[in-house]
Amino acid sequence: MQLLKLVESEIQMDVALPWNVRNHDCTLLLARGHIVSSEAQMQALLERGIYVDLEEKRAVEALDAPKSGPVKSIYTRWADTIDTLETLVHELPHAPEFPANIEKLAQDLITLADLDADIAIFMAVRQDQARHLRYGYSHSVYTALLCILMAQRMDWTAARIRVITLAALTMNASIADLQGQMASQDYPVLDRQRTQLRTHPIDSAALLAKAGITDAAWLEAIRQHHEQGNGSGYPRGLTQIDELAQMLRMADIFMARISPRAIRSPMNVQDSARQMFRDDKGGAMSSAIIKVLGIYPPGNLVKLASGELGVVMRRGTEARTPLVAAVTDAQGRSVTTTLHRNTADPAHAITGLAADDKHLLSRVPPERLYGYAQAGALT
Repeated sequence: MQLLKLVESEIQMDVALPWNVRNHDCTLLLARGHIVSSEAQMQALLERGIYVDLEEKRAVEALDAPKSGPVKSIYTRWADTIDTLETLVHELPHAPEFPANIEKLAQDLITLADLDADIAIFMAVRQDQARHLRYGYSHSVYTALLCILMAQRMDWTAARIRVITLAALTMNASIADLQGQMASQDYPVLDRQRTQLRTHPIDSAALLAKAGITDAAWLEAIRQHHEQGNGSGYPRGLTQIDELAQMLRMADIFMARISPRAIRSPMNVQDSARQMFRDDKGGAMSSAIIKVLGIYPPGNLVKLASGELGVVMRRGTEARTPLVAAVTDAQGRSVTTTLHRNTADPAHAITGLAADDKHLLSRVPPERLYGYAQAGALT
């Protein structure tokens, strides 16, 4: 038994002792639960010297320590951001806590992107195709992610990254549910839906202003995020577009192209990037998207020189040589053991994209590739 000497501050008057109190030779003086009720008794004990079994004290402290819940995986935390955004938007405009809550969500998103950008990109590329009705919220979250990564690549300040994240999360506040309906419908956009789409930049900004948002840069980025420099955008046909709005528009369109709809299949990342680069005439923002994602971003299903099919796990030092997890053998048969392939090795070089196989990909959740990743606590 290892004894620890007690000091006066560790014994509370008129409160039951949480452990047994002993003298220097381990003799029991006061049993657990005894109440020291007088100053005279307290002074007599201190003069004599009082001790506690170190292990017993530690056990009591462990029982009294606040119980922490299970640590959520990073995948669950990404799903939680979508749930949280949906809840916050549904509370608008009469939500006095909205400004503080959306700020916290934006910071959580930035933290998650910093924790593991490859997992974040994987989840954006491999979106759940069965959840069309929640598209309005998942789209905003993944657009915000792309904006964060682009802005970091372009060396934007932390303050500007915060604003572009907030703008991306809230750009479609007035039509988030409509977007889900449109993503799940198997017919073209209706005229009444198109009318709502044309006015949603102004409507969303107005909704946020009613909820207490006063940041002029944030609100103007939303108002302008469908404007184009040639004046063909909407709703105001502007020709001078703020840089925040330009990034927001580009990330918004890019994520929309690679996202599934009931009426069409998603465009692959490579074709979307090429089209964006062409439309932007090779500008800094389209270049940032390509540099951030690489030629084969996490989530892509690719063919290897070995004959295997693999899912890209992590971007490599070179755009064309990411780390890939083989999910079939050379004959195309699914494998239960996921093998990592360095595509810089000619034997496992990427020879091209593989057509998405829903049956195969359904058996490749992120946990299989990255493990049950746990992120640090969000603050």
